[in-house]
Parts: sequence; C-alpha cells; structure tokens
Amino acid sequence: MGKSRTVNAEIMEKIVDRLAQGETLVDIVKSNGMPTYRAVTRAVAGDEEMWELYRKGRILQAEYYVDHLNGLAMAPLPKGLDVRELNAEVNRRRLEIDTLKWTTARNQPFGIRDKKEDQQQAQTFTISWAGGDVEVNTTEVVPDQKEDAVTKH
Repeated sequence: MGKSRTVNAEIMEKIVDRLAQGETLVDIVKSNGMPTYRAVTRAVAGDEEMWELYRKGRILQAEYYVDHLNGLAMAPLPKGLDVRELNAEVNRRRLEIDTLKWTTARNQPFGIRDKKEDQQQAQTFTISWAGGDVEVNTTEVVPDQKEDAVTKH
C-alpha cells in the first residue's frame, strides 16, 4: 500500500508532537500511517491552519534542540579512549552542535513565543573626541533599518 497524500489537522497534530520531541520531518514521514514528505509540505504551503500548526512544531523542535545542545556540551567525554578517539568524539560533538545551532536559529529566530518584539535588539554606544570636544552618541540598530549617521562637531 502506498503512502497517504492527505494531511488533515489530526495528522498534523501528530507530526507537531513528534517534531516537538526532536524528530525530523524526514524520519516522521517514514513511519506507517504518515503522509509523504511532499504531501506535508504542500499542506503547509497551501493552508494557513496547517502552517500555524507546523510552525508551532518547528518552534518546539528548536526548543528541544537547545536542551539537547546543552546536554551535548556538558556531557563528559567517554573514559578509556585514546587521544585520537577523544579528538574524534570532540569533533563529532562540535559538528552536531554547529548543525543544531544553525537549525535552531532558522526555526526559532524570535524565541519560543515566536514574537518579533521578543528578539534582542542590537545597540551601539559611540564615544569620540577631537580638538578637546567630547561627543557621546547612542544609536539603536533595528533590523531592516539603516543606522543613523553620526555627525562630528
């Protein structure tokens, strides 16, 4: 029997629950009773309700990855390995951490609440002097906006 091409709210909720447990969509759709990868992506692209559910799952997946990253970084190295094997383990963890950091940043750019106003704003503080005059400026850099020019006196 072939894979289902139908995605409804009940199936999407199951997908969201599994994403929130850290599973990848590729692994989820390999399971019995799950639709094809393409069916899921079409449903998400074509239906606002499906998109909201899927987005929620990806945000929760990113939160899971944050906890997993901390566990990887804090876990002690295995005992009884020679230096080459320890180096290989450190490099394996580094690769996994870098990959998960990239995925987390992509899936959860605005935090667990998915609110842009929760995102940290970059700020600069500039002090300059010339000819005995002191000038102090603060500039807030907001994404998608140009930084204000500082005028020297």
